[in-house]
Amino acid sequence: MLWSECLLDSIDLSDATIMDAGTGAGNTTLLLATRLAEAGGKGKIISVDIDPVIFPAVREKLGELARFVEFVEADLTSMPQFKAESFDLVVSTGTLCALNNRPLKALRGLAEFHRVLKKGGRLVISEEYPLPRATKPEEEVQVMHWQLYKSVAELVEGEHWTEIYPEELEFAASLVGFREIEWSRFEGAPLRKVAMEEWKEVMPKLMNRIEDEQTRRAFLFLVSKIYGSFREQGGLSPPSYMMKM
Repeated sequence: MLWSECLLDSIDLSDATIMDAGTGAGNTTLLLATRLAEAGGKGKIISVDIDPVIFPAVREKLGELARFVEFVEADLTSMPQFKAESFDLVVSTGTLCALNNRPLKALRGLAEFHRVLKKGGRLVISEEYPLPRATKPEEEVQVMHWQLYKSVAELVEGEHWTEIYPEELEFAASLVGFREIEWSRFEGAPLRKVAMEEWKEVMPKLMNRIEDEQTRRAFLFLVSKIYGSFREQGGLSPPSYMMKM
């Protein structure tokens, strides 16, 4: 079973005020809006992202379901735009690893989620399970392409996204006050060609910021090598986990 199939299991959305924490490409926004419409459409979704440039494209993706969604520009680690106890449900998919580009920053995000949730509200998180090394041949492409991104991002930006082990996330969530925490792990699906092609296009743009030419050429060679390995043997996306509290 995929994580998306049980993301909202046993959660009543019929009249819920929902935060979509990290709009991104809008896939979770679309899922939430679809489920809200199926539940009667009396609730609303506040989709939050630090980059408002993405909002028009997501609104277009939603079509008529956009009537359920309000877009708000905000930093998930500090959201003075929202009063305490404003939401029945906060959903965060693939977002905490982006907040976790500096030590303890994700903890600030968790604290904000706890603050804006109503008493008895629910937080649902989905994240990639960390793979510091391949545990089977099918994972090698994923591990290499993710490690290459981290290496380049560290060189040009001094930081990078960092996955969080579920055991550590569970402990952090309990520190800020969450209770009844449970999580499940899901195995990775085949890597998608479109995702790897996007990575192949984006990485050289990031690498162009590397000043040393030999280092830049070495990294560009690795992009071609990793993409070639994907073309030859495919691969698996990393495992993921879902945590509810």
